[in-house]
Amino acid sequence: MNYYNYLVADSRNLVQIYSQQNLEKADLVLTSPPYYDTKSYSKNNNQIGHNQSYQDYIADTVNVLQQCYEVTNDNATLWLIMDTVQRNKKLYPLPFDINNKLEKETLNDHLQTKGWILRDVIIWNRPKNLPWHTKGRLKHEFEYILFFSKNDKYKYYVNRIRNIYEYKDWWLTYPERYNPKGRPPSNIWQFSTPIRGWGNSHQKHLCPFPFPLIERILTIASDNGDVILDPFAGSGSVIGLALYMDRKAIGCDVSSEYKNEFEKDVLIGAKQYWDNRVKELEKIYQKRETFEKTNIKLRKIKAGLQLHKYFKDQFGVDNTNFFLFDNLDDKFCANFVISTPLSSSFDHSILTDVVNQINSKYGLNISLNLTGSKVHQNNIEFLYSYSGKNNYKFHRQLSFITNANASEHNLDSDFIYSDIELNIEDPSQYFEEE
Repeated sequence: MNYYNYLVADSRNLVQIYSQQNLEKADLVLTSPPYYDTKSYSKNNNQIGHNQSYQDYIADTVNVLQQCYEVTNDNATLWLIMDTVQRNKKLYPLPFDINNKLEKETLNDHLQTKGWILRDVIIWNRPKNLPWHTKGRLKHEFEYILFFSKNDKYKYYVNRIRNIYEYKDWWLTYPERYNPKGRPPSNIWQFSTPIRGWGNSHQKHLCPFPFPLIERILTIASDNGDVILDPFAGSGSVIGLALYMDRKAIGCDVSSEYKNEFEKDVLIGAKQYWDNRVKELEKIYQKRETFEKTNIKLRKIKAGLQLHKYFKDQFGVDNTNFFLFDNLDDKFCANFVISTPLSSSFDHSILTDVVNQINSKYGLNISLNLTGSKVHQNNIEFLYSYSGKNNYKFHRQLSFITNANASEHNLDSDFIYSDIELNIEDPSQYFEEE
């Protein structure tokens, strides 16, 4: 059963808190430490970053992150969102100083041969960020997301966050250039910080995470039932959304005020967001599934046309017909059948290399059969003809007569005939965002 646990506690004591509370180890940590000496998040003067030196702030933050390592499962990941800071007209690369300190602590401790491994750095573009700017620094509109793991076995489901909306019209004629599941996002993510509250009132936390950002990270790196930890919970947006995304959530913060606001406002907003998002995702998944099936069909037709052209160019025999039959049991498989008088004497190995090259090019597994007899294929009602001029729109439809010969079908050797139906009039229908 999924749950949340928002603890009013100091995350510098995280290991002790876990032991005392008998908490479940986390699978993913998503957090942003308090900004160094920039903002006071509560009336608690003992908060990290408040009246601390830069080095003390880094030491405290690294200490918490190392404790996160101890209270997470073996294949856990850490997603750390941080910004640079500017003091006395000097810019401090805080996220990277944190990472350097993490690495140094791990290397210096001879008893510790383990530590967080930096995997990627993502830019979070925040177009509605507070307009900080000064001489020598332009208006600041982004933060860093540092992605760490414990080992190479971490969860990373990039297919879940692919999209098809940036594809161009010519994916029809070059389907092999496009992943059937869509394009992965770049390492620049654009999400606006919410400027108002989540539920019944205005936001009161200075740096809340937008729900879409949390959703993306939880989607790409966790599963239903996983435990999500935010050691600097603040507004509690991570905890709230994790709960409604069927995860378990644990958070710590020194401010009881934030916990009260979380229970009064943020939980309501998280539920409202996710209820609406589930409906959107259903439509998005349907479009992705439709696009994936269409892309693979296009690949098969184009691969069949290439096999057809090669055979005609090399052997050019009369009374030859070409069939491409889909495989409903394996979406990447199909059977290319050539009905030709050469079948009895033809050396099939001549075409093996060609078939392998075409399969590799189109990411398919098409088998090739030559036959001199009538074509046998059950449970097919119609055939659709395609020529080399167009692989996304059939030329004509005709009834398929099982065991019939070419003359009864009135077939033309300049076409291939397939049970795959493609008749795309408007390519944009696949890319309309909801």
